[in-house]
Order: sequence, then C-alpha cells, then structure tokens
Amino acid sequence: MQLIIFSNVLTPRIKYIFNFIFKDILKAEIEFTGNRQYFLQSDHIKISYGDEPLGDELFFKSTPLLFSNKLEEIKPKTVSFGEYQVPFAVERSALPFDVFAASFFMISRYEEYLHQRNTVEEFKPSKSYQHKWRVLDRPIIDEWALIIKSIIKKKHPTFKFQEKKFQHQSTIHFSMLTHLPEGFLNRTKFIFSAVFKKENNYLSSKFDRLTGVGINNEQVLEEVNKIVASKKNKVLYFVDFPDVPMNFIKTDSISKNLNDQSVGLLNSCANYKQNITEIKDGLVKLKKIRPNLITLTSQQLEVLKFPICYLNILNSGIMSDYSMGYSNVLGFRAGTCTPFSWYDLQLEKVTPLMVNSYCLTDHILQFLTREEAVKTIHSYIDAVKMVNGTFYSSWNLKSLSDHPKYKKLKSLFSEMLSYAGN
Repeated sequence: MQLIIFSNVLTPRIKYIFNFIFKDILKAEIEFTGNRQYFLQSDHIKISYGDEPLGDELFFKSTPLLFSNKLEEIKPKTVSFGEYQVPFAVERSALPFDVFAASFFMISRYEEYLHQRNTVEEFKPSKSYQHKWRVLDRPIIDEWALIIKSIIKKKHPTFKFQEKKFQHQSTIHFSMLTHLPEGFLNRTKFIFSAVFKKENNYLSSKFDRLTGVGINNEQVLEEVNKIVASKKNKVLYFVDFPDVPMNFIKTDSISKNLNDQSVGLLNSCANYKQNITEIKDGLVKLKKIRPNLITLTSQQLEVLKFPICYLNILNSGIMSDYSMGYSNVLGFRAGTCTPFSWYDLQLEKVTPLMVNSYCLTDHILQFLTREEAVKTIHSYIDAVKMVNGTFYSSWNLKSLSDHPKYKKLKSLFSEMLSYAGN
C-alpha cells in the first residue's frame, strides 16, 4: 500500500516538496493525481492538499505559495506551535499551518533569492525568518515530517514506513601548497605572482611557518585518517588549488594520503559565468591527484549566492555540493538534515544538484569554552539523531593539527566522532 496525493493543480513546487518529505525523509511511496474520482475510488491512503477536503481523507489546507510560479515578496502569517512560531497559518486542517509551503519556503531559500534580488549585501542569518521563528537551531522540516508520519499512523495504524538511519559526515578542507619552480625566469614570474597578483599561497605559507602557525598538510592528513579509522568513520576532504601550473604544486605525498579517501573541490563561489573556467581548471587539477574520481563534489565557504553559484558548479559537471550552511553561525540553513535536490526558483525546476547541508563548523567552536563546545556538539548531534538525519560538520585541516593553538579543536573533533558513533 502507498500514499496517494490529490491536488487540483499539481505544480512543480508541489511535486518537489511532497516528494522530499514523503520519499526522501519518510521513505514512503507516493502517487500524485488531480482526478477527483480516481482519488476517491483509490484503495491507497489518501491525502489531499487544497482549499477543502474531498471526503474523509487526511486533509492539509493550502496557501498560495506552492501554486505560484513567480518569485514574489511575501510576509508569511505566523501562529504559535509549541515553543516556536510557524509560518503560513491556516484553519480547519490536519495542522494549524501549511507545512508544505513552510518547508518549501525554507529549503528553496526563498527569502535569500528575494534578498539578493533587492541588495548586494550579504544575507545575515540573524535577519532570517528561521531565526525570527526560533527554528534555525533545529532540522525543523524533518521534525515536521515525523509529525505528519504520526498523524498518518494514527489514522492508518497498519501502514508501515521504511526506516531511515542516522548518518554522520564530516568535511575537512585545506589548500594545496606551492613550491619554487626551477630556473631563474620561472622563479621570478612565480614570486611576482605571489607578491602582486596573489595567485598562489607560497608567501603566506612561508609566513605561517615563520610565525609558528603553519602546518604540515601531509602529516596532519595522515594523523586525521588514523583518528577517523579508529572511530570507524569516514570524512570527505575538499581541496583548494592555487592559481598556478600544476607542476608548481606539491602533490606526491598528498595524493598518497588521499588515495582511499573521498575527495572534492574547494572553490570560491562563482558569481560570474567566467568563473566556470576556474572551477573546471580546479577539477582538472583534482583529477591529477585522484585520477579515478567518479562523483564530482564541491564546497564553497564564501558568500553563497542564489542561483548563480549553484548554476555555475552544475554547468561545471559537479553533481553534489556541501556549501549549504553558515560558516559563522550554528544552525540548519535550509531547515533540514536530509540531503536534497536543489530547486531553482529562477527557472522553477528541480535540478540534479544534490545539496548536503552542514550545521556546525570549527570556526564557531573555537570561540566557545570546551565545556560549551562539547554541549553544543552533543545537542546538534542529538537533534539530528532524533529525526534519523545526516549530521554534517565543516572543519579546516589546520584545526586538527598538533599545534597548541588548535589543541582544543582537535580534541573536539575526536569527541564529535565518538559521540556521533554511539
């Protein structure tokens, strides 16, 4: 037995968010129909979405958002729901708000599209609706999905959902280091680019070593791989390449340490079409240290702009991205801890890009006491475990080195792996 969903109009937005909640989160099979008679005669478990119920089916009252195909200024009406506010309030419905419109609003980053259409300023988490509604710190869409599951089970006790299991995925990023090339002319050009064009990280890495904050990437990679293996876990590494020829980049020992690891490209947000060339150049370099790489993944830790950043990495052949999150604020930027296909509001269609959203970074943890940091890590892992989602975190490789400055962060990383594995 499966679920059958009725709506008078089956828009791309409706199909997208219903598929995400029922298929991706709840692992249930669903069928869509706009035929009233077919719906009423079906033996499947019935759910309708619209203005009025058709019979005694499970009914969710709709609001206009999912029936629109335009990006419009909206100010969602809210209502209290437990300890937080929920948008798109409705009456005479299975829930006191349009849970599907609310979920779509968050996961599509609707308000960020509007923000970037109106200003060039960076979108601030503190100004987001999720912060205002006090739901930024929880995978709220996944929580709502479980409420829907409970409502269905209450009405149809024999219906069985497939179980989804908790997963943990840490991402670690670092930059490849350069070295002085052979020959006077080559060295002169190389130093010139380092000083004036800032196209490579040679001088900055040398300065870090001189000031005592530099790290040995190869050594730290080897140590991290041992820690992760001992915890029976795996990480995903993202590598940034300086804008220099490949023969100026140290690769041998790095390739060895990444041989059996998952690896992706760390790149800046491509705001313009010409940046696609830079992404493709980075992918070429990435394949030189991992020739057998099949799935192309990326992460960008700068300002994430919609839709241009995602369109450009898609056009570069990248199918999976780990950029969705706030580097300096804890929380679930897209409202979920379940990987999802990116819906482009500009083109009004589902894309093949799979988005994996992180909720915690080492940058945030470094400003907390160890006790506060441990409590924070545990609370976010617990929130994700409760909904059987995937806990994503983002780390800089240098934070996991033995340098005294990063001692606390390295121990927190180990603590996180242990707690997530319990």
